[in-house]
Amino acid sequence: MKTFRYVAVLILFFFLTITLLKAYQHCISFAKGIAKPQLAPYIHDGNFTATFIEEGECADLHKTFFKGEKYRLVFAAVDALPKNVRIKILTEQTKVLFDNADHNYVYVWDFELESNEKLIVQVQIPETDSDVIKGGCIAVLFGIQPVNKRR
Repeated sequence: MKTFRYVAVLILFFFLTITLLKAYQHCISFAKGIAKPQLAPYIHDGNFTATFIEEGECADLHKTFFKGEKYRLVFAAVDALPKNVRIKILTEQTKVLFDNADHNYVYVWDFELESNEKLIVQVQIPETDSDVIKGGCIAVLFGIQPVNKRR
C-alpha cells in the first residue's frame, strides 16, 4: 500500500511539472511573438522574462543597467488581464524613476541612466470587481539601442 502511495505521488508530481512547464513555454512564446517585435529598432538583450500572474499580484524584476547605453523597456500582457497594469522602475533605494500611471499606462519606455545601476522593475496587476480572478502571461523585455543609432 505504501508503494502505491509513492507511485501516485510521483505520477501527480510528474503531471504538475509537465503542466507548469507547458504554461511557462506558453508565456515564453507570448513574449517572443508579442513583446519582442515592439523592441524595434532596439536590439533585444536576449532575456525573455515572462510568467503567469493573476490580478491583484505584484512581481519584481531586478536588473543591472549601464551608463551610456540607451534602453527600451517593453511590457506585454494577455488580453484577459486588466489594461491598467502598473509598471514602476525603482532604484535599489526605492526612488521611483518611472511610473507608467503618470503616463497613461504606457507599456513602452525608452531611457538612459547617468550611472551604472541595479534597478527594480515592478509590475502590479490591479484587482477587478469580478468574482472570477483572471490571470495570464505577462512579459517584460529590454532592448539596447544599436551603436549606429547613438549620437
